[in-house]
Amino acid sequence: MRTSPNFAIVFDENDFITPQNRVFGILLGDAIPKELVGTTDANFYTHYSEISTVEANWDLHTLGRWDVGANVFQWVATKTGDKVRKADVSNIFLNCSYPGIFNTKNFAPLPVPDVHSRRNGRTILPLVKQIWGDATGKSPYKSHPLVPPSCLNPPK
Repeated sequence: MRTSPNFAIVFDENDFITPQNRVFGILLGDAIPKELVGTTDANFYTHYSEISTVEANWDLHTLGRWDVGANVFQWVATKTGDKVRKADVSNIFLNCSYPGIFNTKNFAPLPVPDVHSRRNGRTILPLVKQIWGDATGKSPYKSHPLVPPSCLNPPK
């Protein structure tokens, strides 16, 4: 059992019948600035925002995928200098995933990461760049930086 006073609770998942999937998250612990206790942040975040926030907070390399396009949580972005971008979420439906590389019925290729991406000075993990090399010209991450793929919006 972890004894750290810093943690987050995130509720996710609903069915595809619901118009849009909105994720409810609660951040708890002494890492949250006192002036933010009891406040609400209505910016557009996804699961990739959690990864992006960790990368920003500890100045880590990115993965060159949706973590580069995802918003960093506002309270961390304020300290790291990352910009939180607004998004029109009226037509974003993340209620279902697109078929992936392990789907035996509807194969979808693994999207190529953008090995040249930079996010507030953070560069891609060197091993990712080494593995993917010259394939980066086929990366879908350059054209849709803020909205991750879904079954209605699969990677190009």
